[in-house]
Formats: sequence, structure tokens, C-alpha cells
Amino acid sequence: MSTSNVIGRGVRVARIGMAARNLRKADDQETREKARRALATMFADSRGVTMKFGQLMAAGENGEAFRDLVQSIEPLPLAEMLPVIEAELGQPIEQVFAEIHESGHAASLGQVHRAKLLDGTDVAVKVQYPFIAGAIDAEMRLFGLMPGVGPVRKWGFDLEGYKRALKANMARELDYRNEAERQTRFREAVRVPGLVVPRVFTELTTARVLTQAWESGVPLSQAAGWPQQARSGIARILLGTLLASMIGVGEVHGDPHAGNYAFRKRADGSPEVVLMDFGCTVPVARAERLALLRTIIAVREGEDLNALNAFAAMGFDAGKLALISGALGTLAHILFSPFKQDQKFFIQHWNFKARFESLLGENRWWFRASGPPSHILLLRSFFGLTQQIHELRTGLSWWEVMQEVLPPALIAEARDMAIPAVSPETAAMARQIISSVRLADHLRVKVSQGHETVVDLSMPAEAVLRLEELIPEETLVYLRESSDWDLPAIMEDIRARGVSPREIMSFEKGPKHYRIWLS
Repeated sequence: MSTSNVIGRGVRVARIGMAARNLRKADDQETREKARRALATMFADSRGVTMKFGQLMAAGENGEAFRDLVQSIEPLPLAEMLPVIEAELGQPIEQVFAEIHESGHAASLGQVHRAKLLDGTDVAVKVQYPFIAGAIDAEMRLFGLMPGVGPVRKWGFDLEGYKRALKANMARELDYRNEAERQTRFREAVRVPGLVVPRVFTELTTARVLTQAWESGVPLSQAAGWPQQARSGIARILLGTLLASMIGVGEVHGDPHAGNYAFRKRADGSPEVVLMDFGCTVPVARAERLALLRTIIAVREGEDLNALNAFAAMGFDAGKLALISGALGTLAHILFSPFKQDQKFFIQHWNFKARFESLLGENRWWFRASGPPSHILLLRSFFGLTQQIHELRTGLSWWEVMQEVLPPALIAEARDMAIPAVSPETAAMARQIISSVRLADHLRVKVSQGHETVVDLSMPAEAVLRLEELIPEETLVYLRESSDWDLPAIMEDIRARGVSPREIMSFEKGPKHYRIWLS
């Protein structure tokens, strides 16, 4: 790639960085939305690594602007891609395909053309942009120069590790034979009823061309309007696929943006989910997925499990986590809430982000920094799934689905597993920190009238993170209108100080006295 092109891509990366900074610093919803759409427009005008970041943000919270605009990138004309196809397959187009159409789907590294083989088989031909390898190389050199700033520096993120992981993944994605191998392996290993992974035509696949069966379907936005039974079926397939691949097989599809899914119905009305684009998959070591399953079982059954040991066994840095070990037990219950109940769990009732941030406050960055680079992609897949289920407006029994897709022997093995202990030095450091910062066990609420106790409740201390939901509406209105109490400030104090024992509030309303405290 020429020096001028490298400089041009450098300027674009810099502009995106400035737009991202504007988004982070926006202090009201309108400004934040304008900044988000401006940033998404820049991503949609890019290919390569920059668009990969756009797709990452499209799978995140409030990613509607990114989902719309990242998908709006214009494909290149077929005439520009035909020489790539012919050079890769080593023969003229007419000797391979009876017909091939202009692309309707452009992605970060290439675009997809619908075609028909000489025998009449419909196929999707994914073709790499002719210039993309040079562009990736230039962008990776630019990203390699990025310093650790903001949360990256403050909280000790392994920035070099992230750079190495990104570089290795991009190198794999640039060779479509790697993707074809992962797609075929996933298709054979992850057997979930209703899941469709397109068959790869290996004889028509090279480093820059991947040919697979054409599988039709509609986007999630359209499937979300289907009847309840079909929507529940889709959610079941999506959840089953993630659990079977992450815990059962140990290889997760790591790119959950909307363009990689299609949805359709069989003749009997039951749904199918088409999963595409296996350029980015994330391996999960067997010991880590067994530890994950063991922790889920412990949370579900109310077992007193050492959370520091559990998170360390899942691949987190035990030394870093020791500093926030007192919060890890509560965090495990927040993370794995969907598995705790037998009945249907609705994503909108989870309130994960608020509870996570309320529990850890600024230390949430420390928790994120304690995971290896691969955990970013695993979390991306997990939260991509929760957004899909939320959009489908349906509930699921997560435990029931897990039992359906995982072998009983694997669940039994995890249940009997003894999670390895962290080093004695790390355990001692965690005990010292916990003893110096005692956490409350209970949230207490007491309402009295005269000498009579009207209400006397004791709940797990974690419930304070949802304090505003627990206060009756009329009392909540009273507190919000009162000049004596500042609820946002109280919640901010809880987020900053965590669930340590203390008085939360005490006030009179009419003849009743209210007291709320952590003990």
C-alpha cells in the first residue's frame, strides 16, 4: 500500500478516535445519539479493521445506529470482483458458474455474491476485496502504535495482548480456508435442532474465495414480528447454540452482528436460524468451560462456592481479582441470574448493566481488565445473544435449554468437579482485603407506626442495588419531591462504596417511620 494511502487510513483512524472520544464525553441523550450516529457513519464508510470495530459496537448496548449504518456500506461492482474469483479458482467464471449476480451484502473484508453452479445449485460466493490485505496491514501498524490511555492505562488492560490477539485474528480471517475449516467443524459439532450452518464447497474455496450453500432467510427485525411460538423457538435455538458451542464444544461464533443471521420457517411453521460468517470464532479451553458450568450449577443450587477460585478457573487473573474478591460472589449471582429459576426468564427483568455497575462502580474496569483478550469476544457473543432475545420479546428457561443441549455426562462431570484453589499468597491477599472491608449480608427495611412494627423485611444485601425498585411508588414520589433526600446521590454513594454495612436512610412520612439500612 502506498504511503499516501497509509496516511489516508491513518487520518480516518484518527477521526474515528476523535468521534469515539466525543461519544464518551457526551453528557446528554441527544448529544450522545448525534455522536453515536456520526461515529457509525465513519465506520460505514470504511472496510477492514475500522469496520470490524464498527461491527463490535453494533453488537453492543445502544448499537442501533451502528447496526443500521455498518450494514449500509456499498458493495463493489461485480466487474471489479470477477478477476479475483477467476484468479483464485484458476478458470473462467463461465466454467464454474451458470450465473453470478451483483452483491447485495458487503462486509469488512469482502462481499457476498449469489450464484448458481453449472448443476443448478444455489451458492453464496464470498470474495475478498482485492486491496484489503494491504489496508489491513497498514491499519494494524497504525493500531500497533496506539498508546494505553484512559481506562486502558488506569486499570491495567493488557493492551499488547489485545493487539496481538487482533493481529492474529485478522491474519486468520484473511485466509478463507481457515474460515471454511472452522465453519465445517462447527457445522458438524454443534447439533442444535433448528440451527442451519451452510455447507462449504471446499473444491471452490481458496484463500480469497469461499463458496457455500445459499441459505435464505429474513433479518431478526422482521422475525421479531412473527407469532409468539415462532419467536420463542428462535430464542431457544439462539440460546442453545451459544451454550452448546461455548460449554459443550469449546468454540464460539464470535461475530454476532445482525448480518450474520437469517431466520426462516419450515413448512410446519417451526423456525430455523441460519448462522453465517465463521471468520471469527473463539476457542474455550475445556478446564475453563467446566469451571463456568460448575459455577452456574453452584449459583443455581445456592452452594457456597469460592468465587475467586471459580473466576480464576474460568481464565481471569486471580491476582487482579483478589483486590475485588469481596464482590465476586454477588457478581456471580448477577451474571448467572437467568439460570437460577426454572420458569421463563425475561431479559428486560435482568437489569444487568445497572446492577453490574452499581456493585463494582469504577472497579468494573478492573474486572474487565482481569480477563484475557479472548473474553472480550466471548462477552460480545453473550451480550449479543441477550439483545437478540430481548428484541424477540420472549422468555426462556435457560436451565432447561442448557439441559437439552449439553450431554448429561458433562453436567455430571462439572457438578463433581473440584475447582482448583488460587495460590496461597493470592488467597491470603484476598482474605486480608475482605477482612479490612466488611460487606453487609442483608438489606433491612423497617416501617413502624408508633410502637408497632408494620413492616420488617430482610433481603440479601445485593438487593440494595435495586433500591428504587423496592420502594413503593407513592413513597418514591415523596422522596423524589423532598428537599431532604437526593435519591440519585444515594444510589451514586452505593455504587461508590458498595454493599458495606451502614445506614441508607431514615425518615418520617405521615404517622409512619421508615428505616433502610445494610447490616
